[in-house]
Amino acid sequence: MTLLAELQAALDGLGIRCVLARCHRLVLRYTADPVPPSGLTDPSLHILGPAGPRTARTDGLTYQLDTGQKLPVSDPAGAAAAIRTTQIAGRASSRPPA
Repeated sequence: MTLLAELQAALDGLGIRCVLARCHRLVLRYTADPVPPSGLTDPSLHILGPAGPRTARTDGLTYQLDTGQKLPVSDPAGAAAAIRTTQIAGRASSRPPA
């Protein structure tokens, strides 16, 4: 949560809104094998940029975006700048031709 909160703060500084979320999984049936355990799931950061929503997760070493891009957690400001660049590029490519 802390690493994603650092990325969230860096993105907020660049004017990109995002929401840090975590779900709680409740397993009621044990007929299937293997069954994921009940409990908190891994947190995710939902990035609400101009090119559309993105999701970031972390393994403790890298931020992993749903696009497949991996960015080091050691530099949240650099990761935020890279995400901002892809958001700007994505916005330009999603515009209809003039």
